[in-house]
Amino acid sequence: MYIGCIKRNVVLIAVVAALTAGVSTAVAQESGKQPLLKDATPEELQQIIRSYEGEKAVLVNVWATWCGPCKEEFPDIVKLQHEYSEELQVIFISTDFDDSRGKVKDFLKDHNVNWTTYFQQGNDQQFIESLSSEWTGAMPFTKIISRDGTVVAQWENSADYDTFNKHVNKAIGS
Repeated sequence: MYIGCIKRNVVLIAVVAALTAGVSTAVAQESGKQPLLKDATPEELQQIIRSYEGEKAVLVNVWATWCGPCKEEFPDIVKLQHEYSEELQVIFISTDFDDSRGKVKDFLKDHNVNWTTYFQQGNDQQFIESLSSEWTGAMPFTKIISRDGTVVAQWENSADYDTFNKHVNKAIGS
């Protein structure tokens, strides 16, 4: 009787361990799929953008979940990041309110954004001026920078895939 209990406990422990390992793996895999959303001040964003100089062209896109045109062009930008991953870095900057972080993460996940994106922090006017003296603050806002740090294009309002692609190709030197 005692040996039977030990065998059942050993089997039970083995089953629990196997299930726990499976759950841990599933949780780790799922968390790996979560987009990383980091806070960034205007100064930090400038450092991030400059960090790609000499390595990759950069497409900066300022957006929000409440902005219809932002959400409309979003899939085209994600597509470009996947197509040109070796030569281009897309930097998404959300200007959503702090209480919308969950909504932003869900939106990023729904669009298969699996790279670090940023959540704007600090003074709005400083943020706008840090990205462009020509930007009025209208959204979406896009800025495309070549590998050597030259601004290739920038615009307010949404664009289509062909417009993005044309400027990205110029920025990467294709």
